[in-house]
Amino acid sequence: MRKLNNDRGATLLMALLLLLVASMVSVVILSAATTSARHLETDRAAQQAYLTVSSAAQLLRNDIAASSFRQETVRTTYFNGITEEKVSPAVLQSPGVMADWLTAGKDAVDRGRPFTDTVTLSLPVTAGVADVTAQFTMDESYDITVLLSPADGGDADCRLVLTLREDRAAPSVTTVSGTGWVSSVTTTTTTLSWSLSGAQIGKEAVVSES
Repeated sequence: MRKLNNDRGATLLMALLLLLVASMVSVVILSAATTSARHLETDRAAQQAYLTVSSAAQLLRNDIAASSFRQETVRTTYFNGITEEKVSPAVLQSPGVMADWLTAGKDAVDRGRPFTDTVTLSLPVTAGVADVTAQFTMDESYDITVLLSPADGGDADCRLVLTLREDRAAPSVTTVSGTGWVSSVTTTTTTLSWSLSGAQIGKEAVVSES
């Protein structure tokens, strides 16, 4: 009778031990699964943020490259040797979402100073891109740099830099004969634009502290 009781006690102890081991294994598996799910969710969010900023950079690149400023200078020469010259204001051709920035930037650079502005950019709904924060800079050479990041923050991997070089074409000059007192009329057209082929999109350079 005593031996039977001892066997039952040992069996019960073994069962409790196995239950404890199973519980610990379950906790470890559940914890690993939860951690993995969190990492997966974080990775998906980071990937979506990167795709959002990348799409916005491409849209802005195409928008800027499609825009240009055109300005005409008309020089009228009379038979008595007197000349008159009229310079028309620069007109932005094919204005898009960057129209205000480009105009403000050119006005500032024309006055001899660079232009910088930071805004939360809401692109057209049809573009399917969430809001991004954009820091727009036009330097003294009319070169453009746009630093883009998610409007709600995001890590360094989600920050992209768009750069476009000024692509000023040679002036177009046309001269026509005048009538009456006018000897000739010469029209010089200058165009300020940015090259799509030279545009670059890359990650923001991280400066390490020494």
